[in-house]
Amino acid sequence: MAAAGGSSKRTWVVDVEKKLKEAGNSSASRWERHCIYRVPPCMTNIKSKAYQPQVVSLGPFHHGDLDLRPMEEHKCRALRQLLQRAERTFDELVDGVEDVAEQLEGAYMDLDSEWRADGGGRERFLAMMIFDGCFLPGGVGFDGCFLLEVMRCTAADGKQVGDYAHNDPIFSPHGILYMVPYIRRDVLMLENQLPLLLLQKLVGVESGKPPEDNAIIRSAVELYEAGIQFKPSKTLSLHDIRFQGGTLSMPTVSVDDSTEYMFLNMMAFERLHAGAGNDVTGYVFFMDNIIDSAKDVALLSSKGIIQNAIGSDQAVAKLFNTISRDVVLEPNSALDAVQRQRNK
Repeated sequence: MAAAGGSSKRTWVVDVEKKLKEAGNSSASRWERHCIYRVPPCMTNIKSKAYQPQVVSLGPFHHGDLDLRPMEEHKCRALRQLLQRAERTFDELVDGVEDVAEQLEGAYMDLDSEWRADGGGRERFLAMMIFDGCFLPGGVGFDGCFLLEVMRCTAADGKQVGDYAHNDPIFSPHGILYMVPYIRRDVLMLENQLPLLLLQKLVGVESGKPPEDNAIIRSAVELYEAGIQFKPSKTLSLHDIRFQGGTLSMPTVSVDDSTEYMFLNMMAFERLHAGAGNDVTGYVFFMDNIIDSAKDVALLSSKGIIQNAIGSDQAVAKLFNTISRDVVLEPNSALDAVQRQRNK
């Protein structure tokens, strides 16, 4: 009996040592990749509906939820339409996403082992990222294509999209009017997200081109060295950012101890409140890309664009680089147009 007990204890010790090793240096690098999280019960208990998707699941956290299953057939149709329009095969789509599978997996915090490579779930995870509903065992799905198709039809501004039926329940003008607002709400849910990298890969496969380099905004110092001048805008409006005649005009911003909390809460409101717009989020994205270091802050301060009330230029740079994590610039926004014009 004693020997058996000792053997059992030794097995337990080995298991603990293995867990301690796994929780070592790799944890920090793994956490850095996380950008999509589960909302803890201490928050969901207050108002669970605020965090729960109502019509569509995107990603692994709500995949298979009973109330969301009716949308699965529409994801399958979106995939078929996208492949036909792009004249691509499903294999090409898989090849385009497979090389970033580890990065996509790393985006999700507390991802269940059934989706992880170390749990034998890599193929199922890739399938869920790509193809949802009809053709693969277990009802796994193509959430990315579905989201891209919703965005494409929404951009049609109420016009019939040619490759969908006029009475399509989702992708027709009627569906866009009455169903997409609910889908848009679900896209805002923190647990119901898809990594931006996935959408970039899918767009690249569909178009046959990699993401455009001009999507990156150069830093203020780089622009200045290229001959671009800076000056304060005539107003403090976040809309008042213009590039004309080699000069980039930007509103003056005062950065003090409350700036970080102000921007974070305003961005949270824009993210959670449908119809609130994307003005603050777009501005923060723009500032993050134009500020890479303390030198950029010093330049913008010398031009009267930044009023630094928190101390070092490095602190201001860190503020914008930190609060902008996982923020993206809304396509076709005013700032997106400024960016394209400036990069010409």
